[in-house]
Amino acid sequence: MCEAKSINYRGMCMKWRTCKRVCISEGFPDGLCKGFVRKCYCKKPCVVSN
Repeated sequence: MCEAKSINYRGMCMKWRTCKRVCISEGFPDGLCKGFVRKCYCKKPCVVSN
């Protein structure tokens, strides 16, 4: 899974459901709160090309 910091989530990420909702609006299928500062990170499958 690839992760990218959410561009629309504001403030500390305390509820993963809210983070996931914002990530879905940004085109990602999932999101999670992580890190010491509690930021929202969006997740999606990585594209692998050979």
